[in-house]
Amino acid sequence: MKLTRVLLSGVAAVAMAGAAQAADLIVDVPTYEPVAVADTGWYLSVFAGAQWPGIVEADDGNQDLDFSADAGWLFGAALGAHVTDNLRAELELSTGSVGLVDVTSSLGGGAQPITDGSAGATYLLGNLWFDIDSGSGFTPYIGGGIGAGYLTAEGTVGGTPFVDLAGWGLAYQLGAGVKVDVADNIALDLGYRWKSIVNADVEDNAGNSATATFGSHVLQVGLTFGF
Repeated sequence: MKLTRVLLSGVAAVAMAGAAQAADLIVDVPTYEPVAVADTGWYLSVFAGAQWPGIVEADDGNQDLDFSADAGWLFGAALGAHVTDNLRAELELSTGSVGLVDVTSSLGGGAQPITDGSAGATYLLGNLWFDIDSGSGFTPYIGGGIGAGYLTAEGTVGGTPFVDLAGWGLAYQLGAGVKVDVADNIALDLGYRWKSIVNADVEDNAGNSATATFGSHVLQVGLTFGF
């Protein structure tokens, strides 16, 4: 009987030692984790700001006209989507206006003051923006866009209508800025843009045509809503 107990105790000890060695051989098997993919969510941006004209000029075939202009305003909206983690594509519609102060002709005569003068620009642009991941709630970005622009200009010189033109041209913008997360799916957007309409074919009510170019520096602030 004692021999049997001794044998059983030995078998139990051997079994326990084997179990301990088997436990030492167990390794952690990695669990499956889905691979992160690009955020392809849509977003809507609304923005407004001030603009300072850099180029306002026209050529009517007889003379080159160079306009001086005051600062003005601009506002707009853009619908976009994340193409990759860092690249966004969007469609923008924006519009703005500046005041025309005076005009200088290549035919001479010096600068002539303009009364009730203004120039307006409306942009329809396809944009690409590259986001620079900072690892925080601040996301710098750079990029630009290209599309079409509608340019208008009007004003009188010496009590006589001098310019009353409107027409379409090639439009583009270059810009940079920073997005600041302020809430879930909401970001504050602070940005700079150079916006321009190039070689617009404009006409007045009498059918007189000219080629006009408009460009301005824009400082804007906006909100972006993700959905």
